Amino acid sequence: MNQHILIVEDDLDINNLIAKTLTKRNFKVTQAFSGSEASLRISMESYSMILLDLMLPGISGEELITEIRKNKDVPILVISAKTSLEDKVNLLNLGADDYITKPFELQELVARVNSNLRRYNSLLNKESENKLDQDNNNIGNSENQ
Repeated sequence: MNQHILIVEDDLDINNLIAKTLTKRNFKVTQAFSGSEASLRISMESYSMILLDLMLPGISGEELITEIRKNKDVPILVISAKTSLEDKVNLLNLGADDYITKPFELQELVARVNSNLRRYNSLLNKESENKLDQDNNNIGNSENQ
């Protein structure tokens, strides 16, 4: 199954460029062009990762991160023209997993997407293995009683 990535970017050209690049690399992509649209899509569907601009019409990227983190544990890669150290640190502390500044190279963006998904999927696999081990231990304990 392809990883499903939500691209939240109000600039049509940038959004389409990212979508085309990720689609060529066999990712399934969904595009949103405002924070409000992204919020609606996130409430209706699950994503493997979210690429998020900050300066969006409707709900800002910062507000969206806060909203997402209330209910979901999905990698969020911020793509923004905000370049100050304070902005980057605040967003990472708010719940973003990674940050890339505009302008960016597509190769670096793809590498960051792959890196975040690899790490996230590895954590999911470990959690599944731990749960399976715990379930097996519980079955073994109940059989011994």
